[in-house]
Amino acid sequence: MTEAVVSLISVSLLLIISQLSPGPDLFYVVRTSLAQGFRAACAVVTGITIGITIQLCIVCAVGSWLLEQEWSRWLLYAAAAWFLHLAWKIMPRHFRASEEIRQEVTEREPLPRLLWQGFLCNILNPKCTLFICGLCLAPLQAFGDSLGWFKPALVVSMALAGQGGWMLWSGLLQWSPLRRAYARHSAWVDLVFALLLALMAVLLVLQPGF
Repeated sequence: MTEAVVSLISVSLLLIISQLSPGPDLFYVVRTSLAQGFRAACAVVTGITIGITIQLCIVCAVGSWLLEQEWSRWLLYAAAAWFLHLAWKIMPRHFRASEEIRQEVTEREPLPRLLWQGFLCNILNPKCTLFICGLCLAPLQAFGDSLGWFKPALVVSMALAGQGGWMLWSGLLQWSPLRRAYARHSAWVDLVFALLLALMAVLLVLQPGF
């Protein structure tokens, strides 16, 4: 039992650390946190956590079976389309169209919409599913069948770690010098985030074997 608890703690800590690796979740949380503040970031984070929880439940139920199916390629295409949509939303208005569109820069999106966008950003990210499989399949094979409580505990601990970790990073991004730097260079920072999301969309479509 002690080994199972240590395993839960280990995978939860790895999840928190992995949140700093480049990916659509990180880009969207960082950008929202800098542009709209901590509450807006928490809404996005909560959506991401809901997505992680669903993916954890799927992994606990069917393991990597989902990713082995022929039709799973359409998950990549859906993810690519969503990343392009996010890139378009983040793309600075200065690089888009008319003066009246530029006025939208300062508008804050409603929290429910941000939550929904955070959820889609995560649930449509096949790389997140792959990561969760890689992180959780070994502990599930070791303890999932012998300990009835392990699978629910894994889902709960990973969900809490995901929510807590993202809120921690979002809080640190409220540091005044960072916010001031973003305010001065927001157009270029947003352009970088948008281009990175668009690049990820292209790489998803060009996955080997798809």
